[in-house]
Amino acid sequence: MSEKNKDQKSKKILEAEEFYQKGLICGEKSDDDGAIECWQKTVELNPEHFEAWYNLGNAYDIGKEDLDRALECWNKALELKPDDIDVLYNMGNAYREHADYDRAIDCYKKVVELNPEDHEGWNNMATAYSGKGETSKAIESWKKALEIKPDKFETWYNLALVYRELKEFDLALECCQKILERYPDSYEVKQLIRAINKGKEKM
Repeated sequence: MSEKNKDQKSKKILEAEEFYQKGLICGEKSDDDGAIECWQKTVELNPEHFEAWYNLGNAYDIGKEDLDRALECWNKALELKPDDIDVLYNMGNAYREHADYDRAIDCYKKVVELNPEDHEGWNNMATAYSGKGETSKAIESWKKALEIKPDKFETWYNLALVYRELKEFDLALECCQKILERYPDSYEVKQLIRAINKGKEKM
């Protein structure tokens, strides 16, 4: 590469970074259009700007509710960093919110392959399996999450709800007890215990 071309490339990279920083300021002001415009210029000038692709995806998803454009940007980000957990998370969450559970599960699987100790990855995967109606796989994933983080209130609660639906009332109560050990005054859990006991009485 000639010196002239090198200079031009350096200039473009600097300009791209300026647009990226401007985009962050727009983002802080909740100016989605401004942020998108700036980050779009960033990636035009420097297509290898990972953070701009990532944030552009977030802006399209959250600010514009445009999943297709968001996915295009996140996929570009993954081409640059295939193992980026944040991108995989956001893709998984967006797919899940749009009830595309299979694709969501694929994203969360990659997350836990990269970091088997990521309890949120297991939790989110369980929620996606649950949404898909694959209860046994959901239970398996929630249990995996609890092996990693046994004091996670929401996971025990989700598990209790699923066991209640399955009429596995004793297992549901065991989950509730686990929460009460940590949060003895939880109104929500006490309500759930009452509902479980009612279900149990009808058996």
